[in-house]
Amino acid sequence: MSSRLDAEYADPTPLRVRIDTHEHYSEKAHDPTEDVLAALGLSGAEYLADIGCGDARFLADLVSSGHRGRLVGIDTSPTMVAAADVLPGVLGVLADAERIPFDDNTFDTITARHMLYHVDNPRVALDEFRRTTKPGGTVAVVVNHPGNCPRTAELVAAHANTYGIEQTGSFRASVDSDSLPRLMSDVFGAVRIHRSDNALVFDSAEPLVRFAEALFAFYGVPADLPERDAILEDLRADVEDWFAAHPGERWRDPKGYVVAAARVDAG
Repeated sequence: MSSRLDAEYADPTPLRVRIDTHEHYSEKAHDPTEDVLAALGLSGAEYLADIGCGDARFLADLVSSGHRGRLVGIDTSPTMVAAADVLPGVLGVLADAERIPFDDNTFDTITARHMLYHVDNPRVALDEFRRTTKPGGTVAVVVNHPGNCPRTAELVAAHANTYGIEQTGSFRASVDSDSLPRLMSDVFGAVRIHRSDNALVFDSAEPLVRFAEALFAFYGVPADLPERDAILEDLRADVEDWFAAHPGERWRDPKGYVVAAARVDAG
């Protein structure tokens, strides 16, 4: 994981802002968790590992729904691992998706939600998912569409560039909804795909500014950057000017994702 991503996931707040924004400002219903659960068809007894568990809300949902099987949250961020570890019946593990510290054929189910594009080699991670999943088990992976939320991404990058922050090292997805099905098929064979097409829509400046700020670390603007406050205020003024110049209009930013699920065959 790059240093920019390390900075992003050291503090769970931006992740929570992004998740909450998608929940409350999506044009259509946004529920990737339900889509993952529909793809898995869990009985509740599975030994499940959530790779790149983030703030562990997916695992918390499983716990609250009465999942009886063992649960593991794996992440490269100690903060995120701690969030998983405090949940009853959940083990938090600090590890990389390309080197999962479990034996072959350990898990009944692996989930990897919105994380595969953060690893250096997605194919290696998928091979690890297959290795550590039992024959007959299921792997479900979620990735975004290419160029997700392009208007907001361009907005943040432009304001970072104004302060001399080059974007050569900023986040670029190594795998997306276009490339994942073939990559999954190469590793697992048959793959089931569920596609969700949507958009973020904002009627006012403040929620858009909050969402844009939650992307800062991906574009070289970490919390401790001296120019961060100035970048944020310039961006806020730009967004407020846009809404003032477009009365009654909404800021619409296309987005979407796919859930790719595959069963692990023996051999």
